[in-house]
Amino acid sequence: MDDAVLQRFAVVLALVGMALHLAALAENPSQGFLTIGFGVLLLALALGGAPVTRELFEADANRTETERETTRAEPPGAESPDADGQT
Repeated sequence: MDDAVLQRFAVVLALVGMALHLAALAENPSQGFLTIGFGVLLLALALGGAPVTRELFEADANRTETERETTRAEPPGAESPDADGQT
């Protein structure tokens, strides 16, 4: 599923969850957060955050790979080939 479609679905799911939660609280205020609507809201949060989390993991993986390549390319304290002025 495309990320944009997944995020739109999560927004709609959150709206439905909020409506269910408020309806359940209106019927029985003593139940607090323990409603089906609150569970739906948590599901929407998980679905909506999935693309963001994936992007963060990809960015971290790319950063780590770049650091590894930099470390392999030139160890600390090593002189570059043209350090003596030759090109």
